[in-house]
Amino acid sequence: MTVLNDPGRSGRLTPPLATSRLTLAHAELSLRRDRRNAVLLLLLAAFFWGAGNVANKTVLEHVDPVTAVMMRCLFAVLVLLPFVSRDPIPPPRTARPNTSLFFVSLLFAVALVLQQFAFGLTTVTNASFLVNIAGPLTPLIVWLALRAPPARVHFLSAGIMIVGIYLMSGGHFSPTRMNLGDLACLASAVFYAAWMVALGQHARQYGRPIRTTCLQFAVTVAVLLPIVLTVDLPSWTDLRAALPELLLLGIFSTGIAFLLQCHAQSRVTAPTAALLVSAESLFGAAVAFLFLGERLDGKGLAGAALILLAISLAAFSGDRR
Repeated sequence: MTVLNDPGRSGRLTPPLATSRLTLAHAELSLRRDRRNAVLLLLLAAFFWGAGNVANKTVLEHVDPVTAVMMRCLFAVLVLLPFVSRDPIPPPRTARPNTSLFFVSLLFAVALVLQQFAFGLTTVTNASFLVNIAGPLTPLIVWLALRAPPARVHFLSAGIMIVGIYLMSGGHFSPTRMNLGDLACLASAVFYAAWMVALGQHARQYGRPIRTTCLQFAVTVAVLLPIVLTVDLPSWTDLRAALPELLLLGIFSTGIAFLLQCHAQSRVTAPTAALLVSAESLFGAAVAFLFLGERLDGKGLAGAALILLAISLAAFSGDRR
């Protein structure tokens, strides 16, 4: 009997084993490509958020923060709604996705509302520091809520990120002088971190990023609409004046940016995603320098360098433990 491709005689692999190893190699390359694409999508989302900071500032000359958030979410819903039917339908699951989707949307709405109220009650320095704590908080919430210790590099990146955010905020934050706005910012950061974890779980299990993102905005509009109608209803003149900024924020900084994040989080862990989107502060500083003439001092530049280092560690770690 003739033995073909015997590894002991010819040094060649048998066809089944060679095919198996080739398949594994292709699968590994595909996973690496998907992760690389997810990293790029998250950085692009962070760019849209950071670039929208100028519009976030100028839009408040015409409307209040709550109205601005509600209108940008409304425009985002209108932009994404025609594409919901084109969402890829995932394989059927035993659990129903509606409960998970509503929970994700509720966390998003609460985080956004708390953030907007907080900015009116505290300093920009404290708010910038406390809200961005959401990135470093996410690995801790993953550990506590899911009993899944994140990669060690995530804790290292989180520590570096905290120092970087502190320096970029001017290094003047004092925890002993926290007011109601500071506490609201901290609560917002906790809800944002929890939202990142819940969104990652939902995206991995159920997919459908367009539907998920669209419903998040719809829930936010439903939460904020009664506040706008009963507390401070803007005039049509103010809304028309704010329309260019609202369209920019609604389409790019809200609709497209959060859709990119939702899509990417099915391919990377929540801690990695949270640390990557913290690049928003870097893009925001760059846009503020170009359009508003705002400059970073030595502390700010050192903080930006540390944030960039933390993002690089998260991006190239591969979620290793």
